[in-house]
Amino acid sequence: MTNEYNPDGKEIRFIDSHYKDLFRIPDGGCIQIHYPDETVVKPCTFIDEYHTQIGYNVFHICQFAEIMERNGASYMAEPEIMGDEAAWKVGKDRILAVQTCEDGYDYTLLDENYNEIDGGQVDNPELSMLEVRRDILESFGLECRELRAMFYEDVMEQMFENGRLAVDAPEKRESVMEKLMQTGEKAARSSHSHKPKEPER
Repeated sequence: MTNEYNPDGKEIRFIDSHYKDLFRIPDGGCIQIHYPDETVVKPCTFIDEYHTQIGYNVFHICQFAEIMERNGASYMAEPEIMGDEAAWKVGKDRILAVQTCEDGYDYTLLDENYNEIDGGQVDNPELSMLEVRRDILESFGLECRELRAMFYEDVMEQMFENGRLAVDAPEKRESVMEKLMQTGEKAARSSHSHKPKEPER
């Protein structure tokens, strides 16, 4: 069966700095890079047998291996997500949260402050979580950004908290306006009560 995400069946080869084969991923797949202080997921695009685009940059496969070695990083094919929910920091200013539902997947796209930008449903339960993520990111032009895994529950909790604060905010603004109006009325009454008498003619 033809893979719609890789119709030509291209594979991206990853090696170590001594040209030893480590693993292969399909064109459009992602690798998971383990740096000493963080783990990052980067999408990959097949260029030719010896070059691949990783994120926004194109590398010779040996050049990439040498850079990773110098940085003390290891890398592997991104594993499939077996759970029902997942979330990622997308680049520097977007967050994507995805969970399974009866007809497929629900997703929410947020900004870096956990404010909702967009949300919707992908009605295809046959897709994997990673394939759905790729579809969503491509639809927003975010497919080349690096990803950092987040806790789904933490993301949604912060989003709901932002929503609660947004609901409360108009009441607070109204309270402030009432106080200002009351202060203005008191000032007006005070100015009237101290109005100087007109001189007698």
